[in-house]
Amino acid sequence: MGRGPVEIGAGHLRPRWESIAKARDMNTQPEEPLQVRRAKRQDLAAISTLVQEVTPREAGATEPEVMDWLFGKGLWVADDGLCLRGVAAWQAENLVAVTDIYYVSAPQPFPSAGGLLLEKIEAEAALLMCEVNVLVLPRWTPAGVRAFLHDQGYEAKTLEALHRIWREVLQDFLTGDEDLMVKRLRDRMVMIPL
Repeated sequence: MGRGPVEIGAGHLRPRWESIAKARDMNTQPEEPLQVRRAKRQDLAAISTLVQEVTPREAGATEPEVMDWLFGKGLWVADDGLCLRGVAAWQAENLVAVTDIYYVSAPQPFPSAGGLLLEKIEAEAALLMCEVNVLVLPRWTPAGVRAFLHDQGYEAKTLEALHRIWREVLQDFLTGDEDLMVKRLRDRMVMIPL
């Protein structure tokens, strides 16, 4: 058995929803509706805790790692006024948006926190004329998360199946132990300088 609210066994994760709900006092009603906002420095501990709760022990994030995300990426959080329900980070390069941080707390329905985080990233990427958003997921990502992403228009792809330019951008984000889910944001690729 793993630490905190996630139980690891047989090579996959089995979230223990009840433990998370008790730890977060889910019976308390949030003071405000769920909102997605830019992360702030004072969110570092809460983000680190959220990531540790929903990942295997070796995949958690320390506060210094989260600080690197804060200063090196577009870091967004889903906040219900009581605690953080999700976190996502992305970068854009050569018209490719790469979301390589995407964690949502287990009791929070994915359509709420997870969907709002994706909507925000996709809207920001569209402003930058990005052609695609590529989610870089750890191999241990639960099937339920993958199914949710598929419902949001993301398709599982191999690196080799992507356009050459997209592959070049992704090389800096991959260690070889990730899966990719891709959503086109534009119908056509941009072939002239913007």
